[in-house]
Amino acid sequence: MIRPLTRRSKQALKTALSTLAQHRNARRRPLPPRLWELEVDAAGHLTLEGHALAELTARWGSPLHVVHAAALRRNARAFLDDEGGPPCEVYYSYKTNPIPGVLRLLHAEGIGAEVISEYELWLALRLGVDPARIVFNGPVKSDASLREAIGRGIALLNANHREELTRIGAVAAELGRRPITGVRVCTSASWGGQFGAPIDGGEALAAIEEACRNPHLDMRALHVHFGAPLRTEEQLRQLLDETLDLAHVAAERFGFELDILDLGGSLAIPTVQALSSKDKRLNMTFLADLPPPDPGRTLEIRAYVRLVRRLVRAGCQRRGLPVPRIVLEPGRALTGNTQLLLTTVHTLKHASNAAPYAILDAGINLAQSVQSEFHQVYAATKMHASNYGSYRLAGPICSPGDVLYWGCTLPELAPGDTLAIMDAGAAEYALLEFVEYNLFLRRVGDGCLCV
Repeated sequence: MIRPLTRRSKQALKTALSTLAQHRNARRRPLPPRLWELEVDAAGHLTLEGHALAELTARWGSPLHVVHAAALRRNARAFLDDEGGPPCEVYYSYKTNPIPGVLRLLHAEGIGAEVISEYELWLALRLGVDPARIVFNGPVKSDASLREAIGRGIALLNANHREELTRIGAVAAELGRRPITGVRVCTSASWGGQFGAPIDGGEALAAIEEACRNPHLDMRALHVHFGAPLRTEEQLRQLLDETLDLAHVAAERFGFELDILDLGGSLAIPTVQALSSKDKRLNMTFLADLPPPDPGRTLEIRAYVRLVRRLVRAGCQRRGLPVPRIVLEPGRALTGNTQLLLTTVHTLKHASNAAPYAILDAGINLAQSVQSEFHQVYAATKMHASNYGSYRLAGPICSPGDVLYWGCTLPELAPGDTLAIMDAGAAEYALLEFVEYNLFLRRVGDGCLCV
């Protein structure tokens, strides 16, 4: 007869499994700092271009976002790669990191603006972006923002769904303008729901036909966005095949001419990956470290851009379609790995039979994505440490949900230690300072950040 475990037995089993997990953690190596061009000095301090990260918090305060301007420029230039053919047209996703200092740098490199709200449209214009370098997307466009966008003559206005075409056409008629228009469509693998018109079932084709027949719209584009992190050539091929098949059918049935193919964003960050439910449970219950991704399994920016151009050209030739202009709207792939978050250990809270809490001055208010993705964490002044332990990393918000990691193996921590959370440049909005020396310059607010 099998007897149920007593409460004491369950606790003993959990402790034993947690100990086993911690031994496993000791064998799991973190991603190397060189992936972010970080170095470790003789004192064991993590540095970026010769600047010790911990010294930045001493100077500017904590928590602190740090943007690596050289990496930002390099990513921008990789997206604008022109080897083997004309470059793609690149518009940065403002929602990903709407910090004026970051945006100014990208625009100086030749990157346009992809906006999804009245505020983001205002911000792009306030920053001096030429309207001909702005793409307007999103499921909610106010009448005021449509008037502004159409009146200014922006590069492309993408209707999120068929029902939106009537509103766009009405504003265009009111202004006596004929905006360049696209329709967002959904493949079998891309995001659906409130986004786009599904190809399956004919809704996308009907939306394209309606847009083509509206005399107030210059219907030229298809907009498709993978949604989930795009890592492989196979994912890209499927996205393109379904979209170009749709363009071919539309061309044959009612003469639609695909002039602009807008492939959105979604390219993954090589050093970030979504957490599985299994990984989350093991992390919470047994303090098992979250498994790092293999950066080599994700397309790099330049390889991705060249692959896009090659596959679009070949796909159009097979279907007898003219090769369209290619629009990309990168977000996380452009800025995610160019920014890190520095946070300070405020205090340690010990508990019996459990890993101590390292309570930080940054939590879900600044790094919520850490709860659903792997992000490398370093103890910025203890890179040569030999004694390690498991910690639960909690933030300052008065909510039990403000725990970034339930188990994270780090050198023995003390109040005042600085932690560096990598890849913090995507969807971590609450940035009030943009730091750059040669690579960092301090810009407070830049005059137009609204939070």
